[in-house]
Amino acid sequence: MKVVLALCVLSIVALANASPSGCRYGPWGRCVERCPDGTHSYSTGCRPLTPEATCDNPNPVAGTAPLCDYSACYCDAPTVRDTSIGKCVQLEECPKKDE
Repeated sequence: MKVVLALCVLSIVALANASPSGCRYGPWGRCVERCPDGTHSYSTGCRPLTPEATCDNPNPVAGTAPLCDYSACYCDAPTVRDTSIGKCVQLEECPKKDE
């Protein structure tokens, strides 16, 4: 019974410290930045990088070369990053480009 109680307490503590949007990891797997609200943690592991969706490139395609240990905070779908202000916005809120 004590083991079950201890596991429950540990689970509650872990959930209280967890960030729903994740973390950007630095060297040696340490969390260096909590992802802001409206973003999530993206990591390649050792796979090709898929760039973040932006106003200029709302449907990015993965590269071909593997990239190891890359981590960033990407905008949650359906938002994209407006690189002019560095914020996540709805695609229809992106600045209009001159033709």
